[in-house]
Amino acid sequence: MKLLDNRFSRGLLFLLLMIGFTSVASAQRAVSGTVTDAESGDPLIGASVLVTGTSTGTITDFDGNFSINVPANAETLTFSYTGFSSQEVTIGDQSVFSVELSSGETLEEVVVIGYGSVTQNEVTSAVTSVDSKDFNAGNINDPTQLVQGKVAGLQISKPGGNPNQNATLRLRGVSSFGGNQGPLIIIDGVVGADLQTVDPADIESINVLKDGSAAAIYGVQASSGVVLVTTKRGRAGAGQLEYRGYISADQVAGAPESASASEYLRLLEEANPGASDDPTNNAGADTDWIDEVSRTALSHVHNLSYSGGSGGTTYRASANYRDIQGIGVTNDGFRQLNGRLSVTQKALNDKLTLQADVTATDRDADEFNVQAFRYATIFNPTSPIFVDEPGTNVREDIFELGQSNYGGYYETVFDDAFNPVAIANQTSAERQTTTNLYSFRAGYDFTDDLKLQVNYSRQRKQQVYGFFASRESKQAGNGQADNITSPVKGTATRQTFDDRNDLFEVTGTYNLDLGNNSLELLGGYSWQKFQNQSLTFSGRGFPTNATGFNNIGFSQDITNGVASNSSFRGESIVIGFFGRARFSLGDAYNITASVRRDGSSRNGPDNQWDIFPSVSASADLVKALDLSGGVNSLKLRAGYGITGALPSGQYNYLQRFNQAGQFIINGNPITAIGPVNNENPSLRFEKKGEFNVGLDFAFLDYKLTGSLDYYIRNVKDLILPNVPVSSPPFLFGTVEANVDNLELTSSGIELALSYDAVNTEKFSYTPSITFATYNTMVEDNGETEGFIFADGFELPTSAPGSPGQNDDRLTQIRFGDEFGGIYTRVIDLEASEAAGTFVFVDQDGDAGEDGGDPRSDKDDRVLVGNGLPDFSIGFQNQFRFGAVDFSFFIRGDFGHDLANMNNNFYGLQNNLNARPVDNVVVTDEFVGLEIQDQAIFSDLYVEDASFLVLDNAQLGFNINLPESSPFRSIRPYIAGQNLFYITGYSGFDPNVRYNDNGPGNGTDTTNGNPLVQGIDRRTTYWRTRTFTFGVSVGL
Repeated sequence: MKLLDNRFSRGLLFLLLMIGFTSVASAQRAVSGTVTDAESGDPLIGASVLVTGTSTGTITDFDGNFSINVPANAETLTFSYTGFSSQEVTIGDQSVFSVELSSGETLEEVVVIGYGSVTQNEVTSAVTSVDSKDFNAGNINDPTQLVQGKVAGLQISKPGGNPNQNATLRLRGVSSFGGNQGPLIIIDGVVGADLQTVDPADIESINVLKDGSAAAIYGVQASSGVVLVTTKRGRAGAGQLEYRGYISADQVAGAPESASASEYLRLLEEANPGASDDPTNNAGADTDWIDEVSRTALSHVHNLSYSGGSGGTTYRASANYRDIQGIGVTNDGFRQLNGRLSVTQKALNDKLTLQADVTATDRDADEFNVQAFRYATIFNPTSPIFVDEPGTNVREDIFELGQSNYGGYYETVFDDAFNPVAIANQTSAERQTTTNLYSFRAGYDFTDDLKLQVNYSRQRKQQVYGFFASRESKQAGNGQADNITSPVKGTATRQTFDDRNDLFEVTGTYNLDLGNNSLELLGGYSWQKFQNQSLTFSGRGFPTNATGFNNIGFSQDITNGVASNSSFRGESIVIGFFGRARFSLGDAYNITASVRRDGSSRNGPDNQWDIFPSVSASADLVKALDLSGGVNSLKLRAGYGITGALPSGQYNYLQRFNQAGQFIINGNPITAIGPVNNENPSLRFEKKGEFNVGLDFAFLDYKLTGSLDYYIRNVKDLILPNVPVSSPPFLFGTVEANVDNLELTSSGIELALSYDAVNTEKFSYTPSITFATYNTMVEDNGETEGFIFADGFELPTSAPGSPGQNDDRLTQIRFGDEFGGIYTRVIDLEASEAAGTFVFVDQDGDAGEDGGDPRSDKDDRVLVGNGLPDFSIGFQNQFRFGAVDFSFFIRGDFGHDLANMNNNFYGLQNNLNARPVDNVVVTDEFVGLEIQDQAIFSDLYVEDASFLVLDNAQLGFNINLPESSPFRSIRPYIAGQNLFYITGYSGFDPNVRYNDNGPGNGTDTTNGNPLVQGIDRRTTYWRTRTFTFGVSVGL
């Protein structure tokens, strides 16, 4: 690794030296000036100043000033600013300029779309653009959170404050059950790029292609929408050095409420008189377990960049370091080093443009075992951390194995009770990730109207993961009730992953000027290859803790030949041919049509190719109808497009085999092989057809701007992965298939508003609002019977079966109902109080028949909630008081429900039983009641989780520097995130759960099961509140 770092450093230094040499190699002269608003006289901050016909340029500072080195043969400068008319000024012998820009008749903002860009006035589809100046602020480590709540219809959720958990993205709800659940990510033209390869500080803008007509140009990978990320690049002019850094503190803001030792003993005594005197129940300590397994997490982030250029060369180099800590008491957080270099070179009289981007990211993560959080909620508060703590009443005779087997930690004889501090310290999980992204582009302008571009990129992501639970860990199996005679004595897992994404694309554009009309034609070819491989080794029983997960060969499972080892290698290709035509009729009407033909090796041989067309149009009603009276822009848009989604795996259409149990022959274990996936030669792309109609508007001299959209879409051939099918006799395990015969219909309304309420030299105020509704229905295509139980649940039950069996599924897919429904039994509270036991409603009236008991009858489980929101809102407020700026952002999701598993497992049932191990807060009126069956899941545990949150607030100050200062700018700021929630939900985090990662130890950072919505697991990482102090410095 050091060798690679040294090579990277030397290469970066060489490139910077070459850039410096090129920068001084041509004759130039300096010009400067000021750009102001012609109407108000206020300086325009961030106005663009370009040498006409070149990429040489700069932007104005906070006072509207600029300075730029121009080539000796330069003739004119072009000045532009969003919402203002552009202006060309002749340079001549002049060296100082004073330029006034007038409010434009049309919005000139450039919007990035698929394989190109257009002005805002030319957009015909639902596209939202967010610039860096509008990004969310604070301790943000996931780039998606920069625009959380900023884009109507883009749902971003990250329950809890786990620093190693990525946010979940959904654009306009659910559109796939496979691997393409979130939007397609494209970074600087690299399709399918990993967002974690780019540091949030290096992002210039994020554009979201929301509807089918905008996304169809990306075909089979765009069913869930497209997010286009544009990174910061160098601009021509003197080199500029910038530093951005901050420190932050994270605190526990939401955790389950639990009883103190005195509260616990009081309630225990009320429920069972005399029980508090029993040393089995009262060990004599007073331990705040939540406090013992958490901490105030201190993090720091540093970003250093240098950019500039001249003589046809522009460059930007950046280095970023992040040391992010989580609130877990130990082994929680990550350290990340990221470097990025982008160079653009123009040659042959600016006809040839060469671009190269190189990004390297190295992350070392410690993944906290959230089972420590789970058991901190319920572990007896009279228990000490260590067995030898003074003043405790530890009785050695009640521990069947003796405390020495647990490394000195205090443990009890109860099966489902583990010392939280022991869990945190006796388990470790580390993940090392290295991601490299190389991108090269060459463009040639044959004429001003005919252009060709060739792109090649490679992304490689390598991970090494290790998990180890010590020999003394009770939670890992040493001393559990079923392992007393043969404790596990340590467990370890080691995994490696290697993923590659190669992309080659060729595009050509031709622009035809037809007088007042224009036509742009685009044609292209795309070839993309995905490769991935993995290795997994695990074992139990180690002679020492010293080697951790680094020597699984020590495992007793290896010696006994029963170790769990596996490997995988996969490869798939996607090939696409695409074209687009954009026709502008005058400056009022625009029409766009595209078509793409994609083929993929992931499909069955009968359906490897398909076509994805789109068409959209817009009409500026102000110009078409010659409107006036304060109406600056009123553009009507409408479009329809078809997009697709790939099957999630490379070989899902094949019949596949795997291990299917073991047999003992002559005393030796023999592994059996059996089918695990049935063949499906007709497996095809999922296809989504979407119609969108929208209105973009601007009133009051562009003070009030916004958009309104309505969409309706239908997803056909929806692939449901891993559906159990008939199995051969005597087969251990389940045979599955990928079934592509489901349909989803979705619809919604989206609104975005921004109002430039006040804008003077001393004060400005701009509020903005986003609003979106969601509705997704599951449709019956006549080929799937009844309903389908989703997989992956843990539900306590005293009904037939054990927790998590199929007869007690909570989330189901029922045709004609909204997707995300929560189905369970309904309690008749009045009858329950009278009977002294829970009475469940007999929905189908067959309680007197065999198998009709509502506790176990599936037909008595009805829709009681939905895990997906009905609508969401975002409310941004930006203020400027002279040199002081202040902003705050409120967001909310409404109409979604959560199944509160903490309440189901540890709430009512344990309040009633007053089980000695549990310390969940109870209310006095429940103590000692005799209601039975309280552990059975019912509507009692499903709650409305609607919320509003003050998501972030920031206060900054732009220091007024003297002209003699070596600094261009200095801006210190303070910020806060997740400051407070308003909600009726009794759990600690009401955020939407778009998928389910199961009841694991919290180290699974994958997307989880998309069929499972609305489950608030006991292992949810606790919610945090963050305070940040930072500074931005420009040289």
